[in-house]
Amino acid sequence: MYLTGISLQNFRNYQQQSFLFPRATTVIVGDNGVGKTSLLEAISLLATGESFRAERVEEMIRFGTEIARVKGKVLEEEGHFTELEITLTRGVLNGQKVQSRLYAVNNVRRLKKNFIGHLFAVVFRPEDMRLIEGSPGRRRDFIDTLLSVTDRDYAQSLKTYGDGLVRRNRLLTQIRENEMPRSALTYWTTLLLKHGQVLQEKRRQLLGFFASVEFPFQFSAAYQPSVISEARLAQYAENEVAAGHTLVGPHKDDFMVNLASDSEGLALHLFGSRGQQRLGVLWLKMCELAYLKNQTGLQPLLLLDDILSELDQAHRQAVLSLLNHGQAVITTTEMRMVEEISAVAQDFEILHI
Repeated sequence: MYLTGISLQNFRNYQQQSFLFPRATTVIVGDNGVGKTSLLEAISLLATGESFRAERVEEMIRFGTEIARVKGKVLEEEGHFTELEITLTRGVLNGQKVQSRLYAVNNVRRLKKNFIGHLFAVVFRPEDMRLIEGSPGRRRDFIDTLLSVTDRDYAQSLKTYGDGLVRRNRLLTQIRENEMPRSALTYWTTLLLKHGQVLQEKRRQLLGFFASVEFPFQFSAAYQPSVISEARLAQYAENEVAAGHTLVGPHKDDFMVNLASDSEGLALHLFGSRGQQRLGVLWLKMCELAYLKNQTGLQPLLLLDDILSELDQAHRQAVLSLLNHGQAVITTTEMRMVEEISAVAQDFEILHI
């Protein structure tokens, strides 16, 4: 699997621009604000169907325009190319309501679930440094994204659970206000139980896989599920009505990264040094790479967004050791970083933007 090129139309600050990736490693050099991260965002969009930084689709569409397009060409196997395209809208086009995202493979419209799977990528950016000590939601997003691109059943259960959670929470508020009977919860409770248990089992399996990934330091990921079951939902029934939202389930899950010691694991976010926490994040990213390769048989595209400047030399070398195993696109503002990359990368090209 190899991304040979990408074209952007009205995407972020790009009006119309194309990029070719003829080398195994492409180093993109430019000042802050010129669109380096936007380029990586567009590549990741082709892999996952979602942005890693936009909360709303409109944020990805160039100001003053109605529609944006991202097109990519992927060499999936020798001599076989696949063209991927995502069209982004503000929800209205020429006065007509339209979908905010439209997916196409080789110019044929596809559902998102059939679009994903032609390109796999791992993004490593400065924001990921908060994976260890950041919010549980950030860690849930990490595992949800990874599982969604490799497991269609998981992606479907995640969407169904999320939609059902919204409906159930709305009903809980209505029950609290005596606008609906408690019996109205039955269908949505059953739906959350069914799909919530699927999510938690697959999350447990994923974090169990992480234990098999080789790394110079011994880390582990301890799953902390908010177990969803009939008994627990019954236990919290009164409190849920009072709160107006569902109190247990996968939407409350978390996991903790531990650093093994002679006796027992130490919670990295509490007892780890800043350097150890950064190593823990690097371990998680290596686990992500290993899991994608294990599930797909393909080496994922590595996207490094100005991450090298966030690391000391030892950690930079650990990241750069991932090069030469597949394709990589790296952004940086500093030419000195290019020298370090050139000392490691066997086949690379510099692109100034």
